[in-house]
Amino acid sequence: MTEADNLFEKILKKGVAIDVIMFNALIDGHCSNGNMERAFSLFKEMDKLNVPPDDVTYNTLMQGHCREGRVEEARELLDEMKRRGIKPDHVSYNTLISGYSRRGDMKDALRVRDEMMSTGFNPTLLTYNALIQGFCKNQEGDIAEDLLREMISKGITPDDTTYLSLIEGMGNIDQSLQNSNSC
Repeated sequence: MTEADNLFEKILKKGVAIDVIMFNALIDGHCSNGNMERAFSLFKEMDKLNVPPDDVTYNTLMQGHCREGRVEEARELLDEMKRRGIKPDHVSYNTLISGYSRRGDMKDALRVRDEMMSTGFNPTLLTYNALIQGFCKNQEGDIAEDLLREMISKGITPDDTTYLSLIEGMGNIDQSLQNSNSC
């Protein structure tokens, strides 16, 4: 990313107008490399240069935070996004749902799903997969199975990820039962 940052600085010094697409590319690069501090400084620099962020900017930062397990920061970005009049999309909500699910915070994941639905977005395959993975990880296979039935009833076809999560989840439940029986 050093070369990209150097090129960015040269462009700025030459007075070339920088747009949201260029900022988004740099922010994405830094988020992908785990350099959230630099990504966030670029985000702040957008305001200084009067380049308004868009949904891609926010989604990229949210994904970076969730990847690092900092779901609260991602949640704050979603709230800021709304305050600024930028409409969250499926990516915004699914990012948070995945972040909470990976952490095992299933109540928060379901709250975000409900919030997503209240704004007119229906759950997608990604939504269901994240929730099913989270419930299986928490050894709540019954809820995961309910979600599987729900997604099928809504015409969403499960994929390999869905079934793998359920299989792994059932393995976790079997292991827990074996451990509790050996006590």
